[in-house]
Amino acid sequence: MPPTKKTRRSDPAGLFLYGNINFLAYLLAVQRNTSMSNGDADADAAARPSWLPGLYTSSPVLFCFFGMAILMTALWSLGFRLNNDADDLLKLHEIRTLLETGNIFDRTLPGIVQPEPYVSHWPWIVDLPYAAFVRLFAPFAGSEPALMLACFAGPLLLLAPALYFYNRLMTAVGFAYPAVAFPLALIFAARTFFEFAPGRIDYHNLQILLLLAALVLMLSRSRLSAFVNGVLTALAIAISSEFAPFYALVMAVYAFDWIFDREGGENRIAGFGLALTAGAIGLFAAIVPPSAYDAVRCDTYSTPHVTALAAAGLSFAIVPLLAGRRGGWPMRTAILLAFAAASAVALAKLYPQCLASPYAPLDAYVRDNMINRILQELSLFRRPDVVLSTDFFSMALLFIGALAPAVICAKPQGRSRPIVILALFSLLSLALAIGYVRYYPYLPIFSGIGLIFALASLLPNTRLGRYLKSPVPAASNRYALILPGLVLSGAMLLYHLSVKPSEAAVPAAEFADSCFSSRFEPKQNWPSGAVVLSPPLIGARFVALAEGPKVVTIPNHPSAKGIERSYRFLDPATADPRAILDASKATHVAICAWRGPPLPGLEAAYPFTAGLIEGRPPTWLRECPTDASSSLRIYSYRNADGSDAVCPTSTPAAQARP
Repeated sequence: MPPTKKTRRSDPAGLFLYGNINFLAYLLAVQRNTSMSNGDADADAAARPSWLPGLYTSSPVLFCFFGMAILMTALWSLGFRLNNDADDLLKLHEIRTLLETGNIFDRTLPGIVQPEPYVSHWPWIVDLPYAAFVRLFAPFAGSEPALMLACFAGPLLLLAPALYFYNRLMTAVGFAYPAVAFPLALIFAARTFFEFAPGRIDYHNLQILLLLAALVLMLSRSRLSAFVNGVLTALAIAISSEFAPFYALVMAVYAFDWIFDREGGENRIAGFGLALTAGAIGLFAAIVPPSAYDAVRCDTYSTPHVTALAAAGLSFAIVPLLAGRRGGWPMRTAILLAFAAASAVALAKLYPQCLASPYAPLDAYVRDNMINRILQELSLFRRPDVVLSTDFFSMALLFIGALAPAVICAKPQGRSRPIVILALFSLLSLALAIGYVRYYPYLPIFSGIGLIFALASLLPNTRLGRYLKSPVPAASNRYALILPGLVLSGAMLLYHLSVKPSEAAVPAAEFADSCFSSRFEPKQNWPSGAVVLSPPLIGARFVALAEGPKVVTIPNHPSAKGIERSYRFLDPATADPRAILDASKATHVAICAWRGPPLPGLEAAYPFTAGLIEGRPPTWLRECPTDASSSLRIYSYRNADGSDAVCPTSTPAAQARP
C-alpha cells in the first residue's frame, strides 16, 4: 500500500459519545419497560415507551447508520476532515481518468509526469463503485458534479452493510441486549468507522467491510458461507494484500475445523478452497491485461498473488480427498503443513523479489527522507509521540478491549466459537497495530466489543451492567478483564520513558509541505503544458483538480522518482537545484508560503527553502501573483524550449475540488 502523511487531529469519537449519552439512557428505560411482566406493564401504562424506541430495538443498525451519517456529514460540512489522507486525492484523479478513458487495464495516470509515467498500483475494481455511481447520475447532474456526489455518498453507502455485519458479529458473541451493546461498541470503534466518512474514497473502508463480512460468514457452519468467504478472500487480496494476515487467520480457522473434525469442517474447507481458487483466477483475468500475465509486480495484484491464492485454495480443496477419514489430527496437520511448505518454497523460488518490503526497490534517499519518517510506517516502539500525547489514553482503552476476549477464553466455560474467533482476531490486530502503526486504525473494530465485556464486568449490579450481560462467565476478579490491557499500556509507557526513539533531522521538503492540512484552494488558470514541481502533498492537491496542472510527484511509492527530485530540489546538499528542475521538465514551482516575520532557524538550516517559503527566490525563478491569504507561493521557471514560463492567472471560475 502507498505511504501517505497524516496530520494530527483531535479524535471526534468523543463527540459521538456525548451525543448518544441521553439516547442510551432513554434506551435503558425502554428495555426495562419492554421486559416487564404483563401485570407490571399494565400498572405502569403511563410509562409505556412510544413506538420510536420500540422501532429502534428492532432495527438498531438503521438508527445507528443514520446517526453516524448525520454526525460525519455535519463534521464534514464544518470543515473537519476525519481522515486527511492524500490517497483520497489521488483516488479522485484515478476515478476521473477511468471515466475519461474507459480503459480498465491502463493504470497510467496522465496528470503525474516525473517525467517518467506514473502507473497506479491500485486495481480498477476499487474505482468501479464510484465510476458506476457517476455513470448513473451524470445524465442528470453532469459528470463532475456526479463525481463529487459519488465521493460524498459512496463511503456512506458502504457504511450501511458494514454496520449490519458488525451488529451480526456482536449478536453472535451473545450479548443479552444487542440494541444497547451495539451503539456502545460503535462509540468505542468510531475511529475505525470514520473510514466511511464523506470523501474517504480510498479502499480502506471497502477492506473493513469485506473483513467484517468474512468474520460473520466464518461463524456459520454452512458450506455456502465458506464458499462465499473464499470469493471474498480472493477479492480482498486482489484489492490489496494489506489485510493478508487477517485472511491467513480466516484460512487457519477453516483448517482447524477440518483438522479436528468439527461438524461440517470437511465440506467447509473444500468449499472455501474451491471458491478461493476460482475467485483468484477470475479476478486475475478481470484485473490484469493479457499482455502482463507473466509480469511480476509485488505491490499490486499480479502473477505472484494469484499463484499464492490458487495454491492455497487447491490445497484446501484436495486435502480432504487425500486424508478422507483416516488418521487423526496429527496426520491432517502434517498433510496441510506439507502443502503449505511446498507452496511457500515454490513461491520463494519463483518470485524471490517479493520476499522483501514493497519499498525495498526504492532509492535509499527516498526511504530515509520520506518513507521511514511517515508515522504509519513505524511501530509503536519507534513513534516519538506516544507518551504525553492525547492518544495515550485511547491507546490504553484499545489495549484493554483487545485483550479482554483472550482473558475470557482463559476459562473453558468462555470458549464458545464466536468468542474464540473474536479473541484470535483481536490478538492478531493488537500485534499488528503495535508492530506496524498502519494497522492501528483497525484495532478499534475488535477492541470496541472487548470493551463492552470489560464494562459489563465492572458494572455487575447496575442497570447498565444488566443490559450488557452475555453468556460469558463472570471473572473471579471484577478487574480481571482490564488488568492485561493496563499492564501492556504501562509497559509501553515505561519503554518510551526509558528508550527515547531516535529522530533524524527533518528534511527541508517536509517544512515546504506543511500546509497540506490548511485546505488551500488553488483557483489559478494554468497555462497549457504547465508542470509543477512541489513537495508530494501539494502535488496531491493539484492532481485532484478537474483542470489543474500536471505535477512531478505525489506521496505514493510508485512516484518515488518524483519524490526524490522534489526532496533533492530543496535539499541544501544539492549544489544546483536548477538541474533538478531540468531533469523533471518542470515549468513551475509550488511551495507552502510563510507570510509572517522571518524564520531565523529555518533560514540558517535551509536557506534556499526558507527563501522560497518567505518569498525571496533566486534570480532564475520569478514569483507569480497569489492572494495575500494564500498558503502557497508559486514560481515560474521556463518552458522546454527555453522560453520563460507564463504565470497562472487568477480566475473567478470555481474548479471542482475534493
